[in-house]
Amino acid sequence: MHSQNKYTVDRFEGDLVVLLMKGNESVQKDVPIHQFPKDIAEGDIVKEESISGKIRYKILHDETDDARKKVNDLLNNLINKNKR
Repeated sequence: MHSQNKYTVDRFEGDLVVLLMKGNESVQKDVPIHQFPKDIAEGDIVKEESISGKIRYKILHDETDDARKKVNDLLNNLINKNKR
């Protein structure tokens, strides 16, 4: 799959999900929340898919978990550095 159809969930604004394109966070896309799974959350990495002509978004759980782990590791390294 091309990375152009992967996004990070930045925030929610009313009935819209604000997405930032993976690899080029300056590209923002506002999408109606009904196109996402019910358990969508900020920070999730999603993939845009066209199913029977309808655009839907699938949560990429493994990529999301990896990204969250990297952020937590960075934060822990910073916290530990500041304790020294």
